[in-house]
Amino acid sequence: MALITDQPANINFLSPLGFRFKLARTPSVNFFITNVKLPAISLGMVEIPTPFKMLEIAGNKLDYGDFELTFRLDEDLTSYLEIYTWLTSIGFPESFEQYQVLKNASNAYGSKQTVYSDATLTILTSDLVPNFEVNFTNLYPTNISDVDFNVTDTDVNYITVTVTFKYQIYHINKIQ
Repeated sequence: MALITDQPANINFLSPLGFRFKLARTPSVNFFITNVKLPAISLGMVEIPTPFKMLEIAGNKLDYGDFELTFRLDEDLTSYLEIYTWLTSIGFPESFEQYQVLKNASNAYGSKQTVYSDATLTILTSDLVPNFEVNFTNLYPTNISDVDFNVTDTDVNYITVTVTFKYQIYHINKIQ
């Protein structure tokens, strides 16, 4: 009997429950995260005209999709206010002094805040052991979804919100 040589070394499937996320500037959000989406990456193309048809060849620029995470709200809105304050500090909708909040703030680890923050998504194995780290560089929020209060629900469905982030780039690294 011949050995199968193209069988993968690890045949365990990736679980959607096996992740951790850490964004230094939002410790409360980190605790209440329910969903994280690893962004899409797409490669552009170049069209070359010919007398017969347009030829499409691989481009040379990558387009990174938005990073989204969903979290549950706590009763004190602590997690929501972390993102809300970050957004209003960047956009200062009422006065320039709102930007001062951003400049004067420190994160949970005592470092000065900026518009940007780095983040790490840790992907776990089926045994819940860290396997990969996805490191996001210069992340910043661009949108926070509606907060939907609804008295017609028959069950208690805790409120969740989704935050959309832009970032410079992300790298995936295997943890040894």
